[in-house]
Amino acid sequence: MTKKRIKKIKVTGKIQCSDENTLSIYFKEINQIPLMTKEEEETTAKQAAKGNKAAREKLVNANLRFVIMIAKKYQGKGLSLEDLIGEGNIGLLRAIKNFKAEKGYRFITYAVWWIRQAIMKALIEKTRMIRLPCNKAKDLTRIEITREAIQNKPGRESEDEILEIARFLDMAPDKAIDLINMNQEVISLDDPVSNYENSMTLKDLLEDNYQNKSPVDKVINTVLKGEMDELINRLGDRAATVIRGRYGLGESGYMTLKEIGENTKLSRERVRQIEKRAIRTLQNSTQFQKLKGYIA
Repeated sequence: MTKKRIKKIKVTGKIQCSDENTLSIYFKEINQIPLMTKEEEETTAKQAAKGNKAAREKLVNANLRFVIMIAKKYQGKGLSLEDLIGEGNIGLLRAIKNFKAEKGYRFITYAVWWIRQAIMKALIEKTRMIRLPCNKAKDLTRIEITREAIQNKPGRESEDEILEIARFLDMAPDKAIDLINMNQEVISLDDPVSNYENSMTLKDLLEDNYQNKSPVDKVINTVLKGEMDELINRLGDRAATVIRGRYGLGESGYMTLKEIGENTKLSRERVRQIEKRAIRTLQNSTQFQKLKGYIA
């Protein structure tokens, strides 16, 4: 049986293989690459900093397993594990470019931040339904990385956490809160509900407060309309026409003083006087006082 092989990883950090078992083959080959000692890593990093491509590739390959470990922590957030590893590898390459071996610490300690930043940036930019501007996406990436760093502290309230993040990043708390709110997951109302049959969606479970009123509300509105019509009719035909036109209670909807005047062949000022007198009459009536109970 022919042994399945995976193509070598190029310096772009992308996984390339046509086989559907890409990841399993990739993991096996990565595990065969030996880790470097601190002295060997330091020597290799210095050579890579001078432009030695072989040293650069050696340093990349020796740390690919750490990228996999970090990428697995971000599974289930919108990108496949293969994509997460690819983005992490890009962060690894950036870390190699900026690493200063003479400072004496291990490369992976420095590279972790770059790997996580690259993965976070990809999650924010590629999994959102609404794309954020580059500057906001960058700030949000910084917030998420900082949030992960301080989440292990017990007994922390969310408000205190946001204040600490803002203080650490030298960012206004209000700005930090706005950015965090932007990172809320967007859910489609057409998403199916798995616990129900017949392809029920989320919108099927939401109450429609605008179109569908409760039977009690319908009865109250009907009774209120009837009592209002009775009260307005007591004003007389002309005053009733003015009140219904001014407050949108008739079929023609809301009307201006001029429009009512044209329909009733009255001046604008006369319509205003009738309206004012009619309102005073309504407010002083006993039935009007009873109608206030519907509002309460």
